[in-house]
Amino acid sequence: MLLVEDSDIDAELISHQFCKIDRPVSLTRAAVRADYEAALASGAFDIILSDYSLPGFNGLAALELARARDPAVPVIFISGVIGEEFATEALRAGATDYVTKRNLARIPMVVTRALREAEDRRQARRAAQALRESEQRFRLMADSAPALIWSVDTEARIVFANRRFETEFGVPAARMETEGWAALIHEDDWPAFSATRSGTFQRQAPFLDDIRVRKASGEIRWLRCESSPRFDDGGAFLGYAGCAVDITETKLAREALEAEVASRTEELRVKEEALRQSHKMEAIGQLTGGIAHDFNNMLAGIVGAADLIQKRVRDARFDSIGRYVDSILSSANRAAGLTHRLLAFARRQTLDLKSADINQLVRSLADLLRRTLGHDIELKITLAPDLWPAITDANQFESAILNLAINARDAMANGGRLTIHTSNVTVTAGDERESADLRPGDYVLSCVTDTGTGMTQDVLEKAFDPFFTTKPIGHGTGLGLSMIYGFARQVGGHVTLHSTPGEGTTICLYMPRDPATPVAAEAPDTAPPEAPPKGRGTVLVVEDELVVRMVVVDILEEHGYRVIEVASAADALPHLAGDEAIDLLLTDVGLPGMNGRELAAEARRLRPGLKVLFATGYAEGASQRSTFVGDGMDYIAKPFDLDDLGQKVRALTQG
Repeated sequence: MLLVEDSDIDAELISHQFCKIDRPVSLTRAAVRADYEAALASGAFDIILSDYSLPGFNGLAALELARARDPAVPVIFISGVIGEEFATEALRAGATDYVTKRNLARIPMVVTRALREAEDRRQARRAAQALRESEQRFRLMADSAPALIWSVDTEARIVFANRRFETEFGVPAARMETEGWAALIHEDDWPAFSATRSGTFQRQAPFLDDIRVRKASGEIRWLRCESSPRFDDGGAFLGYAGCAVDITETKLAREALEAEVASRTEELRVKEEALRQSHKMEAIGQLTGGIAHDFNNMLAGIVGAADLIQKRVRDARFDSIGRYVDSILSSANRAAGLTHRLLAFARRQTLDLKSADINQLVRSLADLLRRTLGHDIELKITLAPDLWPAITDANQFESAILNLAINARDAMANGGRLTIHTSNVTVTAGDERESADLRPGDYVLSCVTDTGTGMTQDVLEKAFDPFFTTKPIGHGTGLGLSMIYGFARQVGGHVTLHSTPGEGTTICLYMPRDPATPVAAEAPDTAPPEAPPKGRGTVLVVEDELVVRMVVVDILEEHGYRVIEVASAADALPHLAGDEAIDLLLTDVGLPGMNGRELAAEARRLRPGLKVLFATGYAEGASQRSTFVGDGMDYIAKPFDLDDLGQKVRALTQG
């Protein structure tokens, strides 16, 4: 990185922000124009950050010099006097972004995003170059092939003819494009060929025939001519593409080659489509992950503070209530601002995968579903009596069923019937249901069927795309089916969608079977809750979010624990390395600098066997509980219930 800054103090403050970037950073600083030009001449930089007001020149001049050297390098302005007019001018001139010196904390985010976007542009350029090279290879391959290769448009005009038309038959490609097949086909056969081709075009059917041609020298040859209709992604007819071989000598060899080419072409198309879908979902997941983490932090502060207010009011203890109310308002306002910056959505969260009775989960939703659907919609639930246990997250499964029911209700404005049925299904190799997203195996199937308006083919193709919705503005976000798709993929299952316009829609969730013993239904607990016993021991709380830390500390003290609170891993390490008694480490996962998992590993090194409780809104790479926590560890998802937190802490400290 190249930093153009004449102020030593500002340069030090900016450099400090680079420490928060989650990648190695090599920083070069230039204070004056000569230093800047020398740095540009010395080598390439991944990104340039420049002050606007500099000795002897300004940021726009620095931008112009950088663009002259490397038009693709991201340039970010950092200024204490930048205004809206200058910001607009800078961006119009080609700057990537800008940061005010009053808000240097934005630097890690802005720099990370700029580097990522620059890498995306480099990849796009490489992809474009690869496409050009692919086209060149195709033309070279087509010109080198021992066959005639061509394509025609929707009017049967030849738009491409390979070089073999000229080298083998003496008819240049330009003449073929002008006269068409009349330049080559024997004049006696032209009327029959023309009629056959017209009928084939009307049906948009494949064409296969042996045709008689006359070379420019007058020699008569026979060709096996084969072509197929071409369609775009939307199904629109584009014309035909085909080839012809001289069957006098090479008929059998050319047929084998064309079959191989067709097979490889289709294989590449399928792989490219699967890769495109995978990259799209991954890009959405990367964009949303950090936002979800921050948002859950704020919710944790709101829910925790509200719960404490409720408890203290019930106990007629009114001290500190004002502080909790201020915390709720602060977190709520920050959350509102964050939602305005949400650009996309992906299903990325820590799942608590357990064996579950799907029938029991559906039964527990019956009353809620009836209230949600209203009197005009009949609810019918058909549950398989011998249903296998399934591996799933119960909360997310219930949310998925409720979301599907709401969608079905909206599709049945004039009433109808909603059917939920469960069954066992085994997908075998070669099964028509098998795909890249649904592997062979045993699954528990839950299908939601409505008698609503149904979906057209165009809507079906986009149904799982984030933010796609057919509802009016303000009546739907378009996230429902995308969330369900993400959840099903995370648990190792799948979602299928079938719909007929005017008849209704069926959406089925495939949850992987749990080979263990089926989950027994739990008897309802009617006994009044007992007051939890007071806790014992010392808890080290590591949380960078002030409001969340305050609530957690108060909760633990309410339960009788001695609490040590710090805001970062760096602050926690001296306590862990010291002699004071610590019975539990309670740490946020997404800490700045050393994250919670790294801190836990260091804590275990300093204090073998130390119990650890992770508090997480979003843990990168921890999509399943089993891969996230080890022995003597547990996690609790933000926002958490006070009693749940107390139970988790008590289980670890007394276990």
